[in-house]
Amino acid sequence: MITGMRWMGLALVLAIGCGDDDSDPPSDAGADATTEDGGLDGGPGDAGPCPSRFAPVGCRTVPVSSPALPARDGWHNLHADGVNSDEVGVALAPRFAEDWVAEEDTFNVTGPIFDAAGNLYFSPLRPRNGLAMISIDAATGERRFAVEGDGALSGGGTPLVLADPDAPGREVVYLGLYDRVVAVETDGTEVFDVPTGLDSAEASNAVFGLNYLPQHDALVGLAQDGRVYLVARDDGRLLLDPPYSLPGEPSPGGTTALPESLAEDVAVELAPFFAEGDGGADLLSVLLGNATEVANFFSVDPATGTLWIAATAPDAEDGTTDGVSELGALYALEVEDDAGTLTVVERCHASFDGGSASTPALRQDGSRVFVADNVGTLIAIDPDCSEAWRFDIGAQVIGSIGVASDNREIYAATGTEIVSVTDEGSSASLRYRVTPPGPTPEPRERAFNLNLVAITESGIAYQAGVGRELGGQGLPRTTGVGLLDRATGDLRFFTEGLDETVAVMSVGPDGGLYIGNSPLRRAIHRAVYGATASEPLRGGITRFAPDERALAREAVCAGAARAANAAMQTGCADAVAADVEQLGWLIAQARGALEASDPAQASLDAAASALGEGDLAGAQVAFETARDSLWP
Repeated sequence: MITGMRWMGLALVLAIGCGDDDSDPPSDAGADATTEDGGLDGGPGDAGPCPSRFAPVGCRTVPVSSPALPARDGWHNLHADGVNSDEVGVALAPRFAEDWVAEEDTFNVTGPIFDAAGNLYFSPLRPRNGLAMISIDAATGERRFAVEGDGALSGGGTPLVLADPDAPGREVVYLGLYDRVVAVETDGTEVFDVPTGLDSAEASNAVFGLNYLPQHDALVGLAQDGRVYLVARDDGRLLLDPPYSLPGEPSPGGTTALPESLAEDVAVELAPFFAEGDGGADLLSVLLGNATEVANFFSVDPATGTLWIAATAPDAEDGTTDGVSELGALYALEVEDDAGTLTVVERCHASFDGGSASTPALRQDGSRVFVADNVGTLIAIDPDCSEAWRFDIGAQVIGSIGVASDNREIYAATGTEIVSVTDEGSSASLRYRVTPPGPTPEPRERAFNLNLVAITESGIAYQAGVGRELGGQGLPRTTGVGLLDRATGDLRFFTEGLDETVAVMSVGPDGGLYIGNSPLRRAIHRAVYGATASEPLRGGITRFAPDERALAREAVCAGAARAANAAMQTGCADAVAADVEQLGWLIAQARGALEASDPAQASLDAAASALGEGDLAGAQVAFETARDSLWP
């Protein structure tokens, strides 16, 4: 998540007194972001029927299996999955367009997640309607049902979808708040609504979402004040009493650096989204990490059960015991079971000058953790909390690190660039760095990268914008979303879309791209430059719908490349099994994108049959036949 402390995430340090940056923008800033053929694949310059240059090579990192964990065919948790990989095993189309915007009166600092049928679930931040969670239909954006709040100033965390191991085909959606955990079936039927053991009087503390701990079949919640709670997945019974408290203290109080009159104007812009009297002034403080112990999500290693949490370091480690933590730390916590009584213990932690700048992201097998500090260093951490390597990104990382299952690919985003490196074991090497194109800028505007990336089989999704730079911070006037070639960083497609997110790029099982609108930086843009300088703020959830035939081509192209690689592997049966499972998701995605009568369906049937027989070479041929029947 991009939200974070001054040293954890989006550094909204607005030095208003410095004035506007009137220097000319770079000549290529915001250049036309479409390809020569308007972004359509198969046009001039494309390398045949499969224009994506990405292909898996060798044995992948294997996800840990658990009967409760859903397929990795869409966003099912804040950063896609419990290890915060920001990766899905399905494709995005190389062209998509804004489709609908739903629930526009909500402000969403995290993105939506999906059940197996593609229905969306999200939790608005302190909404006027008092709802804790809303479910909407992916095709129409219409509300399906909602979960009532309890009147506390809470919400904003991402729900979690899990399968029910005792009832095949049944899924349950869980929402973690500070003082309660709510579980509902996908039709809205309540499963439980239970207390967490934390005081409801302090429920304004954010909980960014829940994670799943397979070793104890437990839901884990982490609050802004450093409290950790556990409840049982099946019935919500309290498993940790009292909740665990991290050893750090709040970060320094700091300031939003906004003059009072400007802060008031920003609050006016944001007021329509929030509960009466809540305003938006404190949102700036939270995003800056002022007086905060935790300001990001956390990871669970499903192989060992280790909780990886980025927070403030113990108070004394900054040299002064004064109730304020000047440093940040990455903690490895273990949940121990003593005759049925669970406790949380610290196994180790690594402290950082200035702290960690991102949610901890793990390899799928939990064998390495990736974070970034607040000065632009990407850091690889081994399970014993020792550093494996450091790599200078060159600017502060603005969110969680993307960790791919293939080719040891790692992705970091800054305010201007997307940087991809290869994890070489004891070091890292640069793959590429690119300034992702955005909308066409107006005079005195610059291009900005606004978000971390989403890793898909067909490319890297991103959000970019153009606007003014103020005190070194980009304030977008408008934005858009695009797709980069995963292998090269070259642009594949871009389309405009008005509002920004401070969260993630959520990918649905349908190949759609979804944004939780949280136009904080646009609110500041309008407050500084006037309401006529940009369109009114728009909240809610935005869907960018794929061109379905193009999506089917991408899915079968990805399937052909993955089947071909898997067929050559002889020393990693578990990796091949994971590839076979992923190939099933790609088949389902292509089938869903095509008419039932499309001739390519027969080839997809043949691919599924070949996989069932363990014939990867036959599956490759079937995927290629489907590809050729879909071209052009």
